[in-house]
Amino acid sequence: MEKEKILVIDDEELILDIAREILTNIGYDVMITSDGHEGIKMLSKEKFALLLTDIRMPDINGLEVIKHVRDYNREIPIIIITGHGTLDVAIKALKLGAQGFLLKPFTTTELRTAVTEALEKTRLLNDNIRMRALMPLFEVSKEIISETDTKKLLTLIIEIAVRETRADRACLFLTDETTGKIVMAEDYGFSPASITDLREKHLEKLSSMLMKENRPVLVVPGLPMPEGFEEIPGTKEYSSIYMPLTVRGKGIGILSLSRAGAEHPFSLPDVELVSVLGGQAAAAIENARLYEKLEQSYMSTIVTLSGIAEAKDFYTDKHMKDIAEYSVDIARKLGLSEADVENIRMAALLHDLGKITVPDDILKKPGRLSEEEMEVIRKHPAHGAKMIESIEPLKDAREIIRHHHEYYDGSGYPDGLRGQDIPLGARIIGVADAFDAMTSNRPYRKALPMDKVIKELKDFSGIQFDPDIVLILISILREKGILEHD
Repeated sequence: MEKEKILVIDDEELILDIAREILTNIGYDVMITSDGHEGIKMLSKEKFALLLTDIRMPDINGLEVIKHVRDYNREIPIIIITGHGTLDVAIKALKLGAQGFLLKPFTTTELRTAVTEALEKTRLLNDNIRMRALMPLFEVSKEIISETDTKKLLTLIIEIAVRETRADRACLFLTDETTGKIVMAEDYGFSPASITDLREKHLEKLSSMLMKENRPVLVVPGLPMPEGFEEIPGTKEYSSIYMPLTVRGKGIGILSLSRAGAEHPFSLPDVELVSVLGGQAAAAIENARLYEKLEQSYMSTIVTLSGIAEAKDFYTDKHMKDIAEYSVDIARKLGLSEADVENIRMAALLHDLGKITVPDDILKKPGRLSEEEMEVIRKHPAHGAKMIESIEPLKDAREIIRHHHEYYDGSGYPDGLRGQDIPLGARIIGVADAFDAMTSNRPYRKALPMDKVIKELKDFSGIQFDPDIVLILISILREKGILEHD
C-alpha cells in the first residue's frame, strides 16, 4: 500500500528534522523544505495528503503559502506550526481554511495526534461525499467554516440545514464546555411550549441515547421506532433525523431536523446529506470555539500590557476599569448599540497602551516637560493603535485609541481633529479619562474636590471636551449620588 505523502515547510532545520523523523517512523512518506516558494512548487507538481507549514519564515510567510495553495487546491488539509508570538497570525490562518495548529515546542504525541486527526477528518469527509446530490455542500462548507462568531455560526447552521433538507423544524444542542451538560443552542419552527418540554423533560435522555450510539438516527412515522425514541415528543407526527455532532470522537452536540406529515418523510440519502452537514458543522463549531479562545488569550495579554502601561503612569487596575465603566455609562446614556458599547469599553481599557513606549524618566517626571519630551508623549496614542493593528477583534477600537487625546477645538493630538470629526468613542473616553484623573490621588497631588472637578469639565467644554458628553457625565454622577442635584 502506498504511503501517504506529507510536506513540511519550516525555516528551522531542527523542526524539519524532528518532524521528518517522527512522521517517517509512523509510516508516512515525508518531504521537507525550508523555503516557502519551493514548497508551493512541490505542492503544484506532486499530490500530498497533508501540509504542515510554519507561519514566520523569511521571504514568504505561511499565510502567503496557504493563499497560494488554496488558489488551486481547496481539499488538502493544512496544519499551522506557530509560536506564542504569532497567535494572531494563526487565527488568520484558520480563517483561510487551515484545519488546526501546532504550538512550538510540540511533543511527539502532539504532532502525531494533529496529523492523524487531520487526515482522518479528511478521509471521513471524502468517504461521505459520494453522491452528486451532496456536491452543493462543498459551497456550504465554505459558508460556515469562515464564520468565527459562535452565535452567528449556530444560526447559520440551522438556516443551512433547513434549506438543504426542507425541514419544518430544527434544533441544535451543544455540550457546555464548562459544565458538560447538553443545552439548547438554536432552534427553528418550534413553539415555545414544545421546545421547553423537549429541553426540560427529554433532552438528557435524547443526548444519552445518541452519544451512546454515536451514529445518526432516522425516525419515520409508521415504521418501527428506534428503542427509546417513542417517548420523544413529535416522533409520531414528524419524520426526524437526529445527528450526533462529534469532534475527535467526543460528542459536542446534536443536530435534530424534522418534517411534518407522512407524505414526504426523510430517507437514507437525507441522512447521508445530514451526516456530511453535521461533520462540517462540528468542525466549524470547533474552529469558532478555538477562535474565541485565541481571542480571549489575546485580550488577556493586551489587558495585562495595558495594566503595565497604567502602572507606569501611576494608575492602578481599578482606575483603568473606572474609566471603562464611566465610558460605558456615557455610551449607554447616548443610546448606542451593545456592539458599540463593548467596542468603547475595550478601547477604554486599552486607551493608554501606547505609554509602554514612553520612557519612565519622561512619564514620571515631576516637573514641567520640555517640548521634546511632550513630543514623545504625544506619540503614545498612535503607538497604542499600532500595537493592536493586527488584532481583528479590536479593529473598531483602533481609531478610538488613536484619537482619545484630540481636543474638541482641534488643538489636541496626534492629528488635530476637531468637533464631530473626532470619533464619538474617543470623545467619550476623553471626558471619562479626565474625570478619573482629576478625582484620583497622584504622587504629585491629591484628588481634586468634586466641585472643582465639575468646574474644570465645564470650563473646558467646547475647548478640550465635547460639551454634550460633559453634560451626560454630570447627569450620570447625579444619578449615582456622587454629585448632588442643583
